[in-house]
Amino acid sequence: MVSKQFIREKIINTSRELEGHIENMFHLFDKNISARNQGRLLDIGCGSGERTIRIAEYLNIDRHNTYGLDCNNRQIAACRKMFNARVIDLESDSLPYYDNYFDLVVCNQVLEHLKYYKKVIDDMIRVTRERGYIVIGVPNLAHLINRIYLLFGIQPMCIHLNSSHVRAFTHKAFVGMLNSLSQVKLIDYAGAVMYPFPYCIARKLSGYFAGLSGYVCYLLQKTN
Repeated sequence: MVSKQFIREKIINTSRELEGHIENMFHLFDKNISARNQGRLLDIGCGSGERTIRIAEYLNIDRHNTYGLDCNNRQIAACRKMFNARVIDLESDSLPYYDNYFDLVVCNQVLEHLKYYKKVIDDMIRVTRERGYIVIGVPNLAHLINRIYLLFGIQPMCIHLNSSHVRAFTHKAFVGMLNSLSQVKLIDYAGAVMYPFPYCIARKLSGYFAGLSGYVCYLLQKTN
């Protein structure tokens, strides 16, 4: 039987992971983006909309210029009370926006759920304006704990058999793929979470060793 303490610690760790994703983005914004009003924002995989609103407020983006997409009808209904939101199936649908429409496009913890993830990346580039930014966050297959797991024949965390993930990326391979894209350049990246270390230690280590961290956030800028 699972103890209450185990469940409590699981909730705390999950909350810290989610917060780590957002901290990663804000760190990249502070380091690389000087302007604090980024015009139009699109959050792909916006979920409940809480993260979307935090990003918009952090960058002083008006909610009328904030957009979100998700496959969950119930969550999108809630998001529509806060900002522009639409239901989408990323595997089959194109992003329902004009070319060069957004100043910032965020796609965090989404691509690992998609078979045709490259199509979505190309579409993200299409709807981003010239000199605009794209933020992509994905789990890292080469995470330190996954390397240990594989050594003992254990299924890696980010591609667990019971998860909804259908893709797995290593940091090195993902950087190579991003650098091969036309119309964008990779500006910076930051890692978050590093099991089995405690959160306070993992937070520091992931800043130095992104290739060993659990999740990595990438910042790209659209060129000519």
